[in-house]
Amino acid sequence: MKLSEAAATVIALARAIRAYWEAELPKRHPDYPVMHMDEDSGPPPPENAKLKEFLAGLPPEMVYQLLLVMYLGRGDLGTANLAEHFEEIKTTFGKPEWAISQMMGKAPLADYLTDGLDKLKRSRINADKLFTKASKTRK
Repeated sequence: MKLSEAAATVIALARAIRAYWEAELPKRHPDYPVMHMDEDSGPPPPENAKLKEFLAGLPPEMVYQLLLVMYLGRGDLGTANLAEHFEEIKTTFGKPEWAISQMMGKAPLADYLTDGLDKLKRSRINADKLFTKASKTRK
């Protein structure tokens, strides 16, 4: 699977999750957007489990690549030195599960990934080819 394909699946699931919470939370919290500790937000949407399962089924390298694109989209880094940033992310998030948890905790995950892919495209960087090269140069 190409990174762009994996990102498209994550974006679709993350959008569905966000839409669910945007509809449900105001119903369950009278003072929304303020949510009090004693109020029940209800069960997560089914897409939440699907997203976690999808990410867990990806090769670790692709999980880290998605996290890099997310950080790029958030504005945490630019397109210069992406291979170095990729290696830093793999070191910081030593287990793919940690990277998955980081992504799952971001309500605007779909926006971050979309923006990250757009930044790569504007910089004329093909995400599907860039990370293949970065992975091959790793020792």
